[in-house]
Amino acid sequence: MTEESVVATIQHLQPELTTHFMHLVQTNHLAHAYLFNGADGTGRQELATVIAMRLFCQHVTAEGLPCGQCAECRRILAGDHPDVVSVIPDGQRIKVDQVRYLKSEFTKSAVEGNQKIFIVDQVDRMTTGAANSLLKFIEEPVGNTVALLLTANKNLILPTILSRTQVVDFLQVAPQAFAQALEKAGVAPSQRYLLATLTESVSAAQELTADDWLKEAQTQVGQWFSACTQGDEQAFVRVQTKLLPLALNRDRQGVLLDMLVQVWHDALRQQAGQVASDDLAFPQVATASQQVSQRLSIDQLVNVMTLTLATRSQLAGNMNFQTILEALTLQILAQVTR
Repeated sequence: MTEESVVATIQHLQPELTTHFMHLVQTNHLAHAYLFNGADGTGRQELATVIAMRLFCQHVTAEGLPCGQCAECRRILAGDHPDVVSVIPDGQRIKVDQVRYLKSEFTKSAVEGNQKIFIVDQVDRMTTGAANSLLKFIEEPVGNTVALLLTANKNLILPTILSRTQVVDFLQVAPQAFAQALEKAGVAPSQRYLLATLTESVSAAQELTADDWLKEAQTQVGQWFSACTQGDEQAFVRVQTKLLPLALNRDRQGVLLDMLVQVWHDALRQQAGQVASDDLAFPQVATASQQVSQRLSIDQLVNVMTLTLATRSQLAGNMNFQTILEALTLQILAQVTR
C-alpha cells in the first residue's frame, strides 16, 4: 500500500482518531500499549502503520502527517524497518516461533534510534501462553517502546491484557457508504445485505465473492436452512456433503457460522413484520423464512438464535467444525419438530 493510499484511507475511515494519535506522537504523549478494537475495514491496520510512519518520518507535513517520501516512511511501508516489529497470524494462529521472535525483540533496544514499535495484528489468535508472554512485556516494557495490539473482537482478549492497555474502539463504517462501495465494486444486489453483516471491508468482501465462493455458500446455507425449517433430516446430511467442502480454512469456517446466524436472524426479523427481500441476508429463501417465522414461537426462534450464536465461541475453543455444525443441526431439528 502506498503512503498516499494508507494515509488517505485512515483519514477517511477514522479522521478523529487519526488527528488524536498524530497529536499524541507530536507531543510525545503516546502510552506504551494500546488495543485497537475494530472490525475488518475500520482502519485498525492502517492507523497502526501511519502511527509507525509518523514516529520515524523525517519530513512531517504541515498537517502533522507522515510525508511518505522519506527513506524511513518507505521502509516502514515495505515492512523493512528494524525498529518496527510486525506480526500477523501464520495461518489460523500466531504460532510458537512467532511468539519466540516477539519475546526476543521485546528484550532488545531500538536498532537505529531510541524508539521501537510493535504491531501485533489479530492478537486474539494468540494462545494463552503467548498472550501471557505479551502481558509480561506490557507490564515491564524495555526502553522507549510502543505496542499496538489489533483485534476485531476485544471480548476474545485476556482480561489481564485489557486492563493493562488503553482500549481504542474504532467507529463502524456507515452502512450506506459501505453499500455504495459494494455496488461500485460490482457485488450482486442479492449479496450486499449479507456481506454488510459479515464485514465492513470492501477488500474482504471482494475476497469472499471471488470464484463465486459467497454465492455458493449463500445457496448451500439457504438450502440447509430450508431443510431445517421443514424438519428434514437431510439437513444433517448436507452438513458433510455441502457445507464442509466450503470450509476451506478457519476463516471461512467462521464466515459460514456467521452466515448461519444471519439466515435465522432473517426469520426472527420477519416474525416482527414483513421485510423486503433486498433487506434480507438470504432473499432466495425468503418464503421459507417467512413460513418458519409464523410457525415457531418467539421463544423457539430466540432459542435457535442462541444456539447459532454459540457456535463462534465453540470454534474459538478449537471444537471440531463438523461436530459444531452437526450438533447445531440436531438441536435445531429438535426445536422445529416440537
